[in-house]
Amino acid sequence: MQKALLLFCLSFLFTSCETLEKLKAELSSLPPVEENTDYSKPETKKIRQPWYSKDKIDETVWDLSVLDTARNSDYMYEIEKNIILEMNMARSNPKKYAEMYIEPRIKWFNGKVYNDLIVTKEGTAVVSECVKFMNSQKSLPLLTPSKGLTQAAKDHVSTQSLTDQTGHTGTDGSDPFDRMKRYGTYTTAGENIAYGQSSAREVVVDLLIDDGVKSRGHRKNIMHRDFTAAGVGYADSHQTYGYECVIDFAGNYTEKQTN
Repeated sequence: MQKALLLFCLSFLFTSCETLEKLKAELSSLPPVEENTDYSKPETKKIRQPWYSKDKIDETVWDLSVLDTARNSDYMYEIEKNIILEMNMARSNPKKYAEMYIEPRIKWFNGKVYNDLIVTKEGTAVVSECVKFMNSQKSLPLLTPSKGLTQAAKDHVSTQSLTDQTGHTGTDGSDPFDRMKRYGTYTTAGENIAYGQSSAREVVVDLLIDDGVKSRGHRKNIMHRDFTAAGVGYADSHQTYGYECVIDFAGNYTEKQTN
């Protein structure tokens, strides 16, 4: 009995020492704790970027150092900055933009069906009309990003995209001008909304073509000489179309002062 107990104790001691050595080895491999770590600060949460397709841009044609006016705007998602960039590309050189990104779409039509997926109302006729329009346009001043206009656009997209609703009336009953006035003043303003486009270029090209919109109001807003500032809101959560983009434009927009 005593011999068995002694063997048990020796076995336990051996196992404990072996485990202790393993534990020491594991602890020695861990990175050192930084002495200045402040554990009182909560972990910063990363903002979820909406999913989108990235567009290739030929920088030998487009001078991004001039056109990419929203790149340093920390209140915009990447795709929202890219939408400002695409509009500036179109405004700075309408003919080149049409040549590179609008006219090539014609070959992807089969009747009124584009890319075997999208049933359009006007087919290639409106694409050709848009190309003709862009070819007749002169270079326009670039759009600058506006935090107030972006917030107004995000107010609409962040709420409407959670529903199956469309249009310019917000879930709170507001119209575009109500939302823009929350954050600043202007002399002239307008709003574009696109549904279903998953890239910045698709948003801008689709609005420029303006299929089925008799007034071509979306095209006119993008190419409006009096609009000098813009804000963008984009979401990938619309219950019907998946993607939604709201663009608010204004001339002589003055941000409200915040405390």
